[in-house]
Amino acid sequence: MFSDASPRTPAPSRDAARASAPHTRRSPSESLSAFLAESAVTPLLAVELPIRGVVSGPVGAGKSAALAALRAELSERGLRIGATPSGAAAVDVVVIDDAESLAPGEMDALQALVAESDASVVVAHLPRPTGELRAVSARLQKTCPPALLGEITPEQIVEVTRIPAHCAQAIVEQTGGLTWLTLAAVDAHDPGVCGVDPTHRDLSRTLRTVIAHRLDSLDDAHRHSLEALCTLRPSELALRATPGMTWDAMVADGCTAGLLAPNGAPPPVVRTAVRALVPAHRMPEGSADVASAERVSEAWRDTAASTPSQLIARADGLRTTAPAQAWALYRQAAAASDDPTDVALAIGIAAFNAGDPDAAGAAFDRLLPLADHPHRALAADAAAAVWASRGVLEVGAALHADTAGTAASRARAALITLGRDARLGGGGVPPLPGSPDTLSVASDALTAALTDSVGDDVGAAVDDLVVASELYSSTHSDFPLVEPPAVVAAAAALSTGRLALAASVLESAQARRQCGHWARARILLWRAWIAILAAEPLAATTLLTEVAELDGELVPRDRLILAACETALARRYATTAELITVFHGAAREIHQQRFDVFLFPFLGELSLAAARTDTPDTTQRQVDAALSTLAAAGEPPLWSPLLHWNGIQRGILLGRPELLVPHAHVLLAAAAHSPFAARLATAGRVWTDVLAGRVDPVAVQDSARDLRAQGLAWDGARLAAHGAARTTDRQVYAQLLACARELHPTQAPRSASGHEEPTMLELQGTALSDRETEVARLVLQGKTYIEIGQSLFISPRTAEHHIARIRRRVDATSRSDLLTKLRAMLGGEDGITTSHTQEDT
Repeated sequence: MFSDASPRTPAPSRDAARASAPHTRRSPSESLSAFLAESAVTPLLAVELPIRGVVSGPVGAGKSAALAALRAELSERGLRIGATPSGAAAVDVVVIDDAESLAPGEMDALQALVAESDASVVVAHLPRPTGELRAVSARLQKTCPPALLGEITPEQIVEVTRIPAHCAQAIVEQTGGLTWLTLAAVDAHDPGVCGVDPTHRDLSRTLRTVIAHRLDSLDDAHRHSLEALCTLRPSELALRATPGMTWDAMVADGCTAGLLAPNGAPPPVVRTAVRALVPAHRMPEGSADVASAERVSEAWRDTAASTPSQLIARADGLRTTAPAQAWALYRQAAAASDDPTDVALAIGIAAFNAGDPDAAGAAFDRLLPLADHPHRALAADAAAAVWASRGVLEVGAALHADTAGTAASRARAALITLGRDARLGGGGVPPLPGSPDTLSVASDALTAALTDSVGDDVGAAVDDLVVASELYSSTHSDFPLVEPPAVVAAAAALSTGRLALAASVLESAQARRQCGHWARARILLWRAWIAILAAEPLAATTLLTEVAELDGELVPRDRLILAACETALARRYATTAELITVFHGAAREIHQQRFDVFLFPFLGELSLAAARTDTPDTTQRQVDAALSTLAAAGEPPLWSPLLHWNGIQRGILLGRPELLVPHAHVLLAAAAHSPFAARLATAGRVWTDVLAGRVDPVAVQDSARDLRAQGLAWDGARLAAHGAARTTDRQVYAQLLACARELHPTQAPRSASGHEEPTMLELQGTALSDRETEVARLVLQGKTYIEIGQSLFISPRTAEHHIARIRRRVDATSRSDLLTKLRAMLGGEDGITTSHTQEDT
């Protein structure tokens, strides 16, 4: 062994090591793994001999890679390396991996070796060593702090790979920074979908295979425990027995296996993957709290000996918190009952709440032919909601029975009628005799608000719908409806430009669990829609992630809303190619359903995406039908303006100014009753002037900011950008462009160093302006003229002029020559990819 006086060659710097390494193309994970390994062993090599230390981390943390880097460095110095303590006399340094696996004799030899203060020993082991290994580790750590592995930070990803900082942050949030999982994620990272999925929620689908492989390495007890951690709430975990082991021990083992964060929480991608992989027979039904979980267990005790009435009573107690268990109990009661139709309504409601509208519809269908059955009218109400979830509300309307004597049925009928026809019959709500219950009061309030919503006092109608929503939350009713009252109130608030009110009513409904389980996805999707309109894409994608993590499949109506939300994100933040891909998926949902009044906001968004992707016929029939519905209803000033505003936007995108005229007339007519419509009419007039080349910068900025105040920030930014593109005054151009960026920033990431990118670059001895520099970067990213214009809020023609000017300045003789010269200057910057543009540069 070498003594302390032995000479030591200084460790080469990481930069020098990289410079001397042969040039090979590494994957992002290989580069990052090598970086982590070098970083881990650098402290061990920074001391004089003897080299003594510990490398510790969970499975997949990179301990073996760190020891491999250590051995490579020691071998370059001519040192002899051993892998077992028993052969230490013939080597200079002993490097032991998986020390917890040593045989008893080898462990004794390791203890004796470590006791020699001049022995060079490096040991790698899992966290929480026991017995002799704990003593060995403690002795070695007196010489050098341990190298603790297991987590990767966003800063490390940015330093080593070409992944932008905001993507690195999102990856670590999804993977919890677990080394093996994050390495897999950086290889799976697709920069082409970041605009559509900025929080990278789809990583769970991509990483599902590697997570499944890791799960297969666990024994049954630990796998079942991990499944419980991923599917149950903390309060419910306390009720789950774990024979022979405490939950603390289970969590510690899960951390050691590299599947849990240090605090015991499964990272989002692990949670989502486990929920997708867990067999159906082991999927626990989540309940709201410990009490409800106890009721679940209680309900299933001795059910075989229970009477139908006892089973129904137990199911009634579970229906709002555990609808799947309630559904099973109702079915069991029906099987034991003399008349199964007596339980059919309850079976259908529980099935609807459990996320199976087809089973619910089958249950209600058993009652609809029975004209004298006491539950027949309620079954008709509920069946209408089932048909609405399938996207064919008019079928439900045809089935609906005349039950005007019931306050709740009147409210359900009003929802159906408004959604189908955008109009309701006049007259007030007759008072109920006696002392009405909460459901009756809330239902009457909802009916009255819906009736008023097709009148002229739009402000009062919105306020009344919000009050009705709050009242309905107090009922704790889980009866199927066409839409939760909160969604109707939020849609009405949007139709008056009151974005904050729409968000608050939805948040309140979610917190109070309005309408029970079946409404959870709908309310979350509408919250995501509000976030998109508020120019908050990260909040929107977080909410969409919550939707994806809900149990069960989405009903067709919810799938349509989800497709519209994803399309809206792509239209605002992604390239045209990405939008085409997203919209292609949305088109399937468009053709499978019909749009009612409550879906008109999403129809407007999808119609704009169709125009943007040069496929306007995709939504033409649906748009014509929607406009006919509103026209037949007399263009109600609360429900008409947004769809007509989208019609104006559609005409602009299609380059057909004549299409704006009929929509402008409707907005002008509605302006007498709707301040929101008046502002849209003003903005439409200003936009028409801009398209004609008449740019009044004050009017453009005022209208653009007014649009943002009305919840239309994206449209306001486009108006300002169009004004900038059509003015010849450079000062006005700068003002309007700044306004566009202020109203709807592109949220472009900063450079890896965190500093703003330079505004002037020198290329071939010629200075590029700020704008030319921005255009040059987008050219290298492969964007078309249209995409460059959309990214910078300039017209495609202006983008073309910029590219032509850049080409002249750098004396490029061809497109490939231009790309080569731009790549030489910009290709090394973070986030720049070098692909050809889709148009002739």
